[in-house]
Amino acid sequence: MLKYKDRKNKGDKGMAYIQSYQGQTWLLPPSIEDLIPDDHICFLIESLVESLDYRGFDIKYSGAGHPAYHPRILLKLLIMGVLDKVRSSRVLARNVRENIVYMYLSEKLTPDFRTISDFRKNNPELVKEIFKHTVGFAKQEGLLDLSHLATDGSKVKANASNRRVLTKEELEVLLRFVEGELQEWAKQDTIEDKKFVEMRGYDQLPNQSKKTIQKAALYYLKRQKEKGESFKAEITETLQKAQDEIEREGLKKVNTTDPDSRFMKSKSGRIEFSYNPQITTDKAGFILANDVCQDAADYGQLQPQVSETKDNIEELSEATAWSFDAGYFEGSNIKFLTENEIDGYIPDNNAGKATNPYDKKNFLYDEASNEYICPENKRLIYIGVQFDKQKQKEVRAYKGQACSECIRQQDCTKRKSGIRLIKMFPYEAERNAMAAKMKTQQAKEIYRLRQQIVEPVIGDIKENKGLRGFLTRGIRTVRAEFNIVCAAVNIKRIWLALQETTKGNSPILWQSA
Repeated sequence: MLKYKDRKNKGDKGMAYIQSYQGQTWLLPPSIEDLIPDDHICFLIESLVESLDYRGFDIKYSGAGHPAYHPRILLKLLIMGVLDKVRSSRVLARNVRENIVYMYLSEKLTPDFRTISDFRKNNPELVKEIFKHTVGFAKQEGLLDLSHLATDGSKVKANASNRRVLTKEELEVLLRFVEGELQEWAKQDTIEDKKFVEMRGYDQLPNQSKKTIQKAALYYLKRQKEKGESFKAEITETLQKAQDEIEREGLKKVNTTDPDSRFMKSKSGRIEFSYNPQITTDKAGFILANDVCQDAADYGQLQPQVSETKDNIEELSEATAWSFDAGYFEGSNIKFLTENEIDGYIPDNNAGKATNPYDKKNFLYDEASNEYICPENKRLIYIGVQFDKQKQKEVRAYKGQACSECIRQQDCTKRKSGIRLIKMFPYEAERNAMAAKMKTQQAKEIYRLRQQIVEPVIGDIKENKGLRGFLTRGIRTVRAEFNIVCAAVNIKRIWLALQETTKGNSPILWQSA
């Protein structure tokens, strides 16, 4: 094997190579900034992050004690990481030692992975502020297109194991065991199956739950022997949080690794612990508002998204069209849009379903008499208010008067009494008006644009930014993680737009940020 000093002089004399300087050092060390192209996106990230107000942190970290990394450094690294599809704090910590862009953004400091991870979890307010700042900057530069807005949600897997799921009863048994017997059991060399019968409440559990308890207890015992008192405090806190969540939300089951997550069905058909991120975008693809919720259904997120969008952009033209997925089709949402003078477009989530001639949609409502008229021209009268268990809301009920004499009775109702019952849900007039609006050709053409506005942004977040699953746990920290992603998406769009406007001109200096 050739030594370096011999190898560097070896070469094919008949061939010409570009002159290189292997093993040479800089005579005058260059600035890191000089090694990065003038139009690199890192300079825009730096400018936007530097313009935030950090006075609250200045007060927090003033006085005696070990100095802290400035929050601007960690925030810049996290945003750059999303754009490079690098979300792991360990990889980011490695990059500040090996990658010149990250060296520049970290200002030649080298925070470790735990510092980066803790910052992401502990500063949701600052992260939210940088997202809002990107919206404000895009508006200031005239980059937003508010002629058409679109809102949608998408399921993203939580950082939670589907195997660590406990029922309320299992959780109570395990919590009592950890608080009272874990340390004593850990002193024994082996635990026999009959020992588990001594656990309070264990004998009242079904067989499958007993197996779950045994596996969990044996795992806890192993960790208790390894970590001692610190593990008991750690697992007690985890189980207590899970119990609080199951009581507060009235859940049947809870995940102990991330109690805030919920079982949701993904587009692929898999049911797993997930969150439901929501975004609202303009026609140019800028994210104007975002949130993460625990609801599998979207309908409860329309009003929060509209309110946050208005807060972030401060004004909204009456000519703005706003389209929503069918999952937002709910009477109170449609009434909310009407009251706020928003030109909304929401397809009826039942519009595509097959109906028979005696479907409720073919019954006419007579507002003057407060009665329904069936396809056979017979009337259903109002009988009062009832509670619909499936929809979990009060409804107005209408009962047929001549059903027993009708020759179409069996086609119209399957009820044992043979009497047709119609339920009027709240805001049904608004629902019918929206359904009628969406049948017009103009509404169909406007709504078709939604596929070009919000869906590509969701695809970009999942594919190009790598958000197939959250890294953090808990609704508060998951929201912060999603805000970083949304801020990065907006910064990339700002960068592309400003590059387009400066083609052929001098390099972009990002001074206006």
